[in-house]
Amino acid sequence: MRRGLIAAGLSLFASAAGAAARYELVYVPDTERMQVRLCVDAAAAVREFRLQRGGIAYVDDLRRGQGELQRIDDTRWRAADWKAGECLSYVARLGDVAQSRDRDVGARVGETLLVAPQQWLLWDIAETEREAAVTMPAGHAFAPPWQELAPADGKAAQRYRIPATPSSWSALVAVGRFEEMRLQIGAALARLTILGTTTAEQRATLRSWMERALAATATAYGELPLPQVQIVLFAGNGRGRAVGFGQSLRGQGNAVHIQVAADASAAALDADWTAVHEFSHWAHPYLGDDGAWLAEGLASYWQYVLRGRSGLLTPQQAWAGLDAGFGRGRSTADDSLTLAELSESMHARRAYYAVYWSGAAFWLTADVELRRASGGRVGIDTALQRFHACCLQRKREWGAEEFVSKLDALVGSDVLRRNFREFSARRGFPPLDTVYAQLGLQRDGETLRLVDGAPDVAIRDAILRRR
Repeated sequence: MRRGLIAAGLSLFASAAGAAARYELVYVPDTERMQVRLCVDAAAAVREFRLQRGGIAYVDDLRRGQGELQRIDDTRWRAADWKAGECLSYVARLGDVAQSRDRDVGARVGETLLVAPQQWLLWDIAETEREAAVTMPAGHAFAPPWQELAPADGKAAQRYRIPATPSSWSALVAVGRFEEMRLQIGAALARLTILGTTTAEQRATLRSWMERALAATATAYGELPLPQVQIVLFAGNGRGRAVGFGQSLRGQGNAVHIQVAADASAAALDADWTAVHEFSHWAHPYLGDDGAWLAEGLASYWQYVLRGRSGLLTPQQAWAGLDAGFGRGRSTADDSLTLAELSESMHARRAYYAVYWSGAAFWLTADVELRRASGGRVGIDTALQRFHACCLQRKREWGAEEFVSKLDALVGSDVLRRNFREFSARRGFPPLDTVYAQLGLQRDGETLRLVDGAPDVAIRDAILRRR
């Protein structure tokens, strides 16, 4: 069986074209190993190949088709006098990668392996254009965050373009027995994998929830920010919660991973904010630790605004949800550090509420100011839509102030950068009394009331209006 798979892979490999570096991956489930060939089209006096630190523990039988391959250290190899179209070949022990105690490196979910590609895919440091053709045996699937391409020449192998992102950015590939579902949301494709033991009815419920959450996210500015995304749901015992931990990953593409109760009802899933929060991160670039308050603030703001726009929440519920979040941020605020300092130490201090909701207050304040100054023509969704059109696909980290300055430039304002500097330097939770009064948001004990007649009621309504 192994010979047949490899032969099929080689014929497909010969037909792949257009990428400077090309992988052929053939999975052997009996041994949980991946047969790998890496070919580079262009000749070079010297080529250097790299692997993530620690990855050498998972690689066997690395060899060059012609000439010598010199090992420099545990992460680098050098090949002199590289011929056009020449290849490396080796075996990656994916089963061992999945045994790692580091979830960013690998894990097992039932019979499925989750493995970081940086740990087992060598890359040529001179080439950024990479494609992969993947051959899986019947009954097995391969689900990466990579960008799916059409099969070459009618062949059955899956073909992907591997986005060039920093090797330190987390990515996980699922390999095993599961079904990858395809969800088309407008022009965007979301490839959904549900791991864990589920019934057909439960999978249908989870799929429908994902479709509703994605549709809600698209109300930000009429479409999903990215053309292709990977979604992995880990279905199990929710221990009383419909949805658990969620995480957005940016390595080699864009992915969201969410823990969910296998038996959660549609109503319980829709009532949870996690999916829309994580999907909202697709609208901004990676902003680093100092920009965490901006990134998490946007997702926290939009987790209620976008569900309100889509009808998953009523306006009352959406504004009440935001108000409750601001209350959690206010009650956990730390006056000893500026917001920028608290953002950088968020994980060490476990200052999540204070950072997330201070950031959400920034985006609400900026949204209101932009709409007021433009007579309702421009909001933060306008700025982010224009950023999507010009800059979002660039696979690099943006500085926090650089990002907001770009948004300002795209809408002809100084609102975001001015507020950014004020919020970044602030100690304690930002005051929202003036914004509340202008929008007609009035707290009555534990209840939030929407009051008509306030100066910016039209802005309040427009924020939740579907574009």
